[in-house]
This record gives sequence, C-alpha cells and structure tokens, in this order.
Amino acid sequence: MTRKKQHKMRDPDRMKRQLIDAIGEILEKQGFTGLRVNNIARHLDRDKNLVRYYFGNIQNLKKAFIMEKDYWPPFFERFKLTDQPGRVEVKRLFIELMRENYRFFKDHKEMQKIIQWQINEDLSLLRKISDSREAEGEKLLKPTDQFFKNSDISFRSVICLLLGGIYYVVLHATTNGSSVCSVDINVPDESETLWKTIGQIIDWAFEAAEKATLAS
Repeated sequence: MTRKKQHKMRDPDRMKRQLIDAIGEILEKQGFTGLRVNNIARHLDRDKNLVRYYFGNIQNLKKAFIMEKDYWPPFFERFKLTDQPGRVEVKRLFIELMRENYRFFKDHKEMQKIIQWQINEDLSLLRKISDSREAEGEKLLKPTDQFFKNSDISFRSVICLLLGGIYYVVLHATTNGSSVCSVDINVPDESETLWKTIGQIIDWAFEAAEKATLAS
C-alpha cells in the first residue's frame, strides 16, 4: 500500500474536513467561480482525485459544505408551531424567526456567500436546496392564511419582502460597506433599529388584517 493510500485510510475524517473547509476559503477569496476540482486541489496542495475519492464528485462536496453551513434547517427544527396555533403564537414565531434570520445572516459570512452563489449560478444542486427551504417554510406559512383570508393583505408577500430585504441590506453592508436608504447596519444603533422594525412590520400586518376581518 502506498503512503498516499495509507493516509487516506488512516484519517478520512480529517481529509473530508479539509476539503469542506477549502470550499469556504475559496468562496471567501475567489467567489463561487473558483469552486473547481483543480482549484480545490491546488488550494490544498493535494491530488485532485481526493474530491472523487471522498465525495464521489464536486457536487457532493459542495452539497456537504452547504448542508453544514446553511442555518435554515436548524431554524426549521427550532421554530415550530403547535397543532392549532393562535394569532399571537403565529405572529410571535415569525417575528422571532425573521429577527433571528437577520442576526445570523449579518454575522454568517459563509451563508452570505451561499446566498450570493444561489442567486448568481444556475445549478440543480442549489435549486434543490432552495426548493427544500421553500417546502419547510410552507409548513410555517400555511397556518397564517386563516388570519389574512378576509383582508387584502398578503402575509406571504410581507415575509417575501422582509426576507429579500434582509439579504439585500446585509449583502450591501458586508460586501462594500454601503447603506440602503441611508440605513447603515454596520452602525450598531442603526442595526438595532432595523432589528426592531422587522417585528413592527409583522405586527402591523397582523393588526391591519385583524381590523379588516372585524370590519367585514
């Protein structure tokens, strides 16, 4: 058995860890266009066949990285509704969920790269992961429909704009340090104000829907 093969057999977990970490390091320095087998091998100063040996192909390596760094699956495990949730429970959950998303995304450089990667590259892998998030999100959104059905307010659109807005504002602030609508979340007070506003928007949506339901 060659020395190289002995190393593979002896410490596979360490090698897998290095390959997954290499994805994050390359994303940070070169962006998603740098995620090529030869580039990963060069980055680690290793044989390019290690990707195939440990993960089968580069798609599986990318998937392993995303599944490890994507905070949405743990969020969906953490944020759950009871079997028959009331208005207060549903509203509180979405306020906490969107605020946590903002806080985590702002501080999670690798997740920022993953979102940019999903926006900029048309890969079936990225689409499948996005679709999986949507399916889990639907489980939380479906119970909200009953509270908005007699109003002209689309709570799904509210969450859509909040989610997209959080991504946009954070990526602007972390990529080039810029502000959006003069809001600079790199300033702690302004970041805190945005965090509070997320809750206010969801609160307003529920209040408006409740008024519309009572008036109908």
